[in-house]
Amino acid sequence: MTQANQRQQRRLALAAEAEGFLTSFKLPTRLLQPETVVAHLGPTNSGKSYDALELLAAVGAGVYAAPLRLLAREGYEKLVARLGPETVGLVTGQEVVNPTAPIRCCTTELAPLRGEVLVLDEVHWLDDPDRGWAWGRLLAAAEYRHMRLVGAANAEPVLQAAFGEALEIRRHRRLVPLHWAGPVTTAEVPPGSLIVAFSRKAVLALARDISNATAMRVGVLYGALPPAARRDQIEGFLDGTLNALCVTDVIGHGINLPARSVVLAETSKFDGQRRRPLHLWELAQIVGRAGRFGLSEYGEARVLRGVVGLEANATLARQAVEAAGGERSPGPSLLYGTIRPTLSDLGSSTGAELVGAVDRWQFGAGAALGGHPWLRAASLAPVSAALHRLAVEGLTSRLSVADLWHLATLPVEDPSWVPEVARAVVEPHRRLRVAPREDAERWSLEEAERAASRARGLASLAQAFPGVGGLEVEELLAVEAAAARRITAVLDHGIATAPFGRCQNCARTCPPYGELCDRCRGGTRPPLKKGYRGPRR
Repeated sequence: MTQANQRQQRRLALAAEAEGFLTSFKLPTRLLQPETVVAHLGPTNSGKSYDALELLAAVGAGVYAAPLRLLAREGYEKLVARLGPETVGLVTGQEVVNPTAPIRCCTTELAPLRGEVLVLDEVHWLDDPDRGWAWGRLLAAAEYRHMRLVGAANAEPVLQAAFGEALEIRRHRRLVPLHWAGPVTTAEVPPGSLIVAFSRKAVLALARDISNATAMRVGVLYGALPPAARRDQIEGFLDGTLNALCVTDVIGHGINLPARSVVLAETSKFDGQRRRPLHLWELAQIVGRAGRFGLSEYGEARVLRGVVGLEANATLARQAVEAAGGERSPGPSLLYGTIRPTLSDLGSSTGAELVGAVDRWQFGAGAALGGHPWLRAASLAPVSAALHRLAVEGLTSRLSVADLWHLATLPVEDPSWVPEVARAVVEPHRRLRVAPREDAERWSLEEAERAASRARGLASLAQAFPGVGGLEVEELLAVEAAAARRITAVLDHGIATAPFGRCQNCARTCPPYGELCDRCRGGTRPPLKKGYRGPRR
């Protein structure tokens, strides 16, 4: 039987099973309707989150849910400063502080379904293909007396579909004007700037170049930095120890800084498959970080010139400035959100049944939600891939259904850890390797980043499976903290010694993030002999 015939038979089998699924499928619903539902919609720097958090603080009970651990902690620290530490808790995949407090700040996946006030931040993440289901779950089924939905204006259509006439919309405008200020060179970057590129290598190289070209001390923010190291860089920028920050698009995800200027070093990025120009709405989110009401009453956007391999489209950047200053979002309208099943929705009693149940849910829920006004079935491809990975490793039959589901759905940075942890679950004497924090003083920048990432991921798993693999959450967080301290200690050296972009084939200058120049990437030059160090100078 050919592979095409096998796939066709599989589709027919799923279709037959889905007929029974359609009759039993239940949409997530809320029995208790909220007294008020208010959407705070508008661009960055418009006071949306502030207004929503005011209600949470006034009522004194509820949840602040945000997409990033850093944002959840930022909300926690603001509320603690106002209400005191006994009133506010923090719950993320790695941190749990005062979890029974009347106010809880958490990442969106961990938000409870019931309470007094829900402040759901960055609600436009509803459209995220990997995590949007967490926002969809809360919009469809959360039972709170008061709901405050905070995000970009392009979320309005889906929120209207979800709540109808019960929804009140409060539109916000920027509190600080945003100006287009044209191009600058590395020597002309003004103090108080965020310089934006889209890779770790590019950010480090830019920080080196700007530090060398000016009298400024320049820090960095990029995805591989653990949260504590990011906070060190942010605090340095806030207190003036750092005059500027070179950042990736992590800055567009709600991190608030009193920046006077946003300087775009490039307006295209690699999205995992290809290098593409950023969408206008993506750039508007980034340039909109310039200016901060009460801290920096002026905001401007610029483009960087003169760095080999990095290019920013000035026309697109200028359009982003205009879009960021408007009330309407430049992004496409969000029409749909997604949900994914809970384990009880799948009704499986064995691991083998669970693998099939996930596929049936994907097929059946897709059909069942086809006519829904705003909900669609989330892709379970990552969950299915994790389950199949565990099956290949021979672990499916050795784990309980609950443990299998937990392992397959945990948000970890490196999925290759999942089988490693699964073996430790079924073999209690197996130990999982963690870099000793006593070695932190010897780690390079890259080694410290890897140690922090592994400790952070394993902390999420240890939280879900206490004691597994000899892991203790407190020790893992201590390793991450030690790695963060090491990163802070060696970051200046890492910036100063960041390598220039150099083509590995012909030794010409190339983009900081690249290994080949444009000419060699096009295949017009044969590889050079091993050991070639470039032309003599």
